[in-house]
This record gives sequence, C-alpha cells and structure tokens, in this order.
Amino acid sequence: MISIFYKIILFLCLGLFSIVASAQNVKQKLNDRADRASDRALDNLEESLFSTKIKLPAKKAKEKNNVPAKQNEEYDDFLFSENSEQLISENLTFNENRSLQSYSNYDFIMGTSILFAEDFSRAKLGDLPDGWNTSSTLEVVELSTYSGKWLKLGKGQTNFTPLAFGKIPDDFTLEFDLVLDVDGQKFAPGTRMFGVILNDLPDASINLGNRRAGDHWIYLGFSGDRKQMEKRWKKSEFNEFNATPLPLLSKSNLQRGDKVRVSLWKSKNRVRLYFNEEKVYDIVQAQYQDKPYQSLKFFSDQANEGEFFYVSNIRIGDAPPVIKSDLEEKGIFEATGIYFETGSASIKPESYPSLKQISDFMKQHGGSFSIAGHTDNVGDSESNRLLSEQRANAVRNSLIKDFGVNTNQLASRGYGLWYPIYSNNTPEGRAKNRRVDIINLDIVPNYEERLAKAVGTL
Repeated sequence: MISIFYKIILFLCLGLFSIVASAQNVKQKLNDRADRASDRALDNLEESLFSTKIKLPAKKAKEKNNVPAKQNEEYDDFLFSENSEQLISENLTFNENRSLQSYSNYDFIMGTSILFAEDFSRAKLGDLPDGWNTSSTLEVVELSTYSGKWLKLGKGQTNFTPLAFGKIPDDFTLEFDLVLDVDGQKFAPGTRMFGVILNDLPDASINLGNRRAGDHWIYLGFSGDRKQMEKRWKKSEFNEFNATPLPLLSKSNLQRGDKVRVSLWKSKNRVRLYFNEEKVYDIVQAQYQDKPYQSLKFFSDQANEGEFFYVSNIRIGDAPPVIKSDLEEKGIFEATGIYFETGSASIKPESYPSLKQISDFMKQHGGSFSIAGHTDNVGDSESNRLLSEQRANAVRNSLIKDFGVNTNQLASRGYGLWYPIYSNNTPEGRAKNRRVDIINLDIVPNYEERLAKAVGTL
C-alpha cells in the first residue's frame, strides 16, 4: 500500500516537472519569436530610413486579367512584404496590360523635332530640379516600381513650369508619364486634380500660383474620378466647363501606383487630350483666335495626406510629322513616335499610329526599306549597339507580323551610340538620339555615309 502511495507521488512530481519544462520551452519560443519580430521591425525601419527609393504598394490583380488576387496584401505607403515588388510586376493592371491593337483608334504621334525634354536623370534626389519654377515645393525621387527619376507632388496646390521652354508654338505636341499614388476608394469633390493649363500670358511664371491667371486660359486634366475641362475667356459667353466620369479613374479600376500616359496635341485653335489610348477631349474652339495661348504650366491639387503624384518623361515637340511626306520626299523618317520599355526592345502600344502609317506607306509604295536603331551615349558602347540592334529588329518584326509588310521589303541594323546627330549634352539632344530611323532605300541608298558626314567622321 505504501509502495503504491510513493509511486503516485513520484508520478505527480514527474508530471509537474514536465509541465514546468514545457512552459519554459514555450516561453523561450515566444521570446525567440519576439526577438525575430523585433529584428525584422528594426530591419524594416533601417530600410525605410536609408532607402533612396519610394516603395509603392503591391497591386491587387484584376479579375479581367484572370490573375488570382493575393491574400493579406499590405497597402501601407512604404512598408510591404519582401516579394511585393515581384507581385507588382506579375499583376499588370487595367492601366498597364495593353496590347498594340488596343491603340488602334489612337491617333497621337509625337512631333519629330523635340523642343523640350525632361526625365530628371541629372537632378539630385531630394532637390528641386534646375530649370523649373514652382508655386510650392518640389523634389526629385526614385520609385521602386518604375525606373528613372520622378518629380514628387504632395498635399496642396502646386503650379509648375519649365523655365527654358518659353512661348509655346501654335502647333505642338506634349507627352508625359503620371503615377497615381492615391487610394482609389477615396474621393474628395473638387480635389485630387492634375492637368495642363494653357493661357495667354507671355510668361508662365507670371502669377504662377493662380491657375486661373490670364484673360484666356484652358485647363485639361482630371478631378477625382472624372475627366475635366474648364475654359475661361474674357468674353464669358464662350466659357465652358465639363466633368464626366472616366472608367480609367473609377473605384473599380484605379489602383494605387497606376501609371497613366498623358498626351496633348494642339493644332491652332484645336486641342486634343489623351489618357493612355483614349482621346478624352477634342476641343475644336479651345483658343481665342485673336489672342492665342502663349504659355504652359502643370497644375496639381492633392487633398489627402499620404497621397502623391509623380511626373516624369516629359517631352514637348513640334506638330505631328507627315510620315508619308518624309518617306516619299526626304527618304528618312525619324520615328520619335515609336516607344520602347526602358532598357528593352519591347515596343510600347502607343507606338501603334506611327507603325500603322509607316506600314501603310510601305505596302502602297513598295520598294525596299531599312530600319536603323540608335541610342544616346549613356552606358557602354557594346550594350548600346546590341540594344539598338534588338530595337530595330523588333520594329521590323512588328511591321511584318502585326501590319502585314512583306518580309523581303525590310532590313534592320543597330548603330548604338556611334552616330549622334544631336548633342548628347542636353536632355533634348539625348531624346532625339534615342530613335529609330526608317529609310526609303530608293531615295537614300547611302544612309550610313550620310550619317558619317553628319557627325563629321567621313
């Protein structure tokens, strides 16, 4: 009986010891887990303090793209999971997943002569870029999702203009990229605006902070989830205002971090505005005939803390080229309206109208053509040569595959940085040198010889 009693006591002691040991083990695991969490938090804090790039959040996949939505995504401004940059590249959104054919009704072609170009590549991060005037603060930043440098616009109203551009021509083209780092589910009436303002003042810096400055002006852009046009003339009977819902900016489509390609084409009194492939405005009587617009500025208005616009890749050119005339008479067409992804031979869909007109001429005219790829002087010689060759070949393949040009009509070659017919010391010159030339060999059989003469190497 006593032995049974001692056995019970021994069993209880062993059980108690096991419970204490387990509890200590659990406590140690909790401490270890807390330490790891603390380390991760410190790592994230260090990364956010010392990273030079602003991280845009991962985007939800759209059902129309048949990509399953990821679970437990974070939508904080700067902190997100380690693989979120990969998710961004995988989940192309409503605004980014575009085919060449989706631009078949798009008729904007950038002017061949680049009058102004700005990608902020030579600006210091965190600083106001040289050559710009602003009514508020501006700074240049880098983004994790998109390459290059960007002008950051935060809360409040900001008007800004390029100082070097001067008076706008009566006919010109404008294009730029705009990233919307905003919450698509939140809208405030009359705020979250971005657009372009043309007015009759001789200098855009005059009364820069007032977006309604001048006797005659027009604003073209968006406000909230609507496209917006406002025209004000001294004779008020000609004033106009329009604000219409735009699917691109709707709650069901807009995602934080979406990028929009904005294009504007002014032809005398007529002004057209495009968001991506869509022509959102075509104003026939946009300008007062007796007092034409003379200056251009950009306008931004953000109401919410933690929301931003980012702008880059700004180009202003002359009137759109007459491609048929250039190929038929000059024999060479500088195709500034053919676009590629940065550092890639992948053709952007907004290249459609240029490719379509080029292919139409080739099929109607017959004969032989050469496609020549060129780059600026950024990067090493061999990498530039390979890239220019790949881009020229990509254009050739697209003309054959997508537009039905006869294979035997086309040759292609890449020249890299060897024939800079414009100065590489300015953004405008570098933009002109990054080009694809289309050569009508019936008129210009000695293209390379002409290039050599142009740059003084022959």
